[in-house]
Amino acid sequence: MVTFHVLTDFSAAATNALHYAVELASHSAGTIALWHAWAGAAGHESAFFASPREVVRPLAVVWQQLTHLATEVSQHVPCTAHILHEEPTGHLRALLGQRPGNVLVVGNANPAKKLAAATTSTALHLVRAITQPLLVVPATFRPAGPPRRIVLDTDRRALRLPPSAVTIPQLLSQVASSQHPLQLSGAPGEIDYLLRRLLPEALGIHVYTTDRPPAVDELATSIQQTGFLNGVGHTVAASRHPSIEEGIRHAAARHRADLLTFVTRQRMYSGAGFFQCVTAGLLAHSPIPVLTVPEA
Repeated sequence: MVTFHVLTDFSAAATNALHYAVELASHSAGTIALWHAWAGAAGHESAFFASPREVVRPLAVVWQQLTHLATEVSQHVPCTAHILHEEPTGHLRALLGQRPGNVLVVGNANPAKKLAAATTSTALHLVRAITQPLLVVPATFRPAGPPRRIVLDTDRRALRLPPSAVTIPQLLSQVASSQHPLQLSGAPGEIDYLLRRLLPEALGIHVYTTDRPPAVDELATSIQQTGFLNGVGHTVAASRHPSIEEGIRHAAARHRADLLTFVTRQRMYSGAGFFQCVTAGLLAHSPIPVLTVPEA
């Protein structure tokens, strides 16, 4: 069972991310844990968890709003509510550790923003501080059920994954084997359409910039080594593009993907250099939800 730890500031982006987490939890027998970092105690980390223009509300008022939201969610899936006080990142890191079975969930209010404006991004902050899978849901994406087209990107480099990474194939395989009934209205061709969409259409990709593409068997091995698509039928493909980040987004759009997944290489870049890397750009700019795990 997967617990989706949804960080909410009660904004439209956070609410949209919560809706998506509820969809995933309902299709994977998961649970929701709602978290709010109270601006009155977040200290220097408040920039990552609240708008700079946000008025600090009394803790009792925030708790009432959070528990009301948890009650609404509980009508669909089990849900608990929690307030983060001082050092919210450290609190989450100590609570979750590297144990499997957890996914952090945040909303992305503006996927069109420039990376220069993403230095206070909650997602980019958490992916460098906590070794748990992270699900980033853009505010422009409207959840309509669990993912049905998954694209996994690999850079074909050696991997060092934290123990928590096993949560990703666990989640994807649970979504793929959902026992929720298919609803048929009897319209012509609807049965064939639903059967084609019964399992997620997963594709492992590698975007390259050189003139020579990688061997398909090497790419398949690289996809297998991530373990992300274990238990999910998939195909592999390589694509040439002058920009790795744009090429990945283009491949996802071309294959009509509604979930993008990869390993975040945060250890390869120190300081502000991280904001120039491909995975940071994907987390900040992807128009579809991103499921990632930081390298160990």
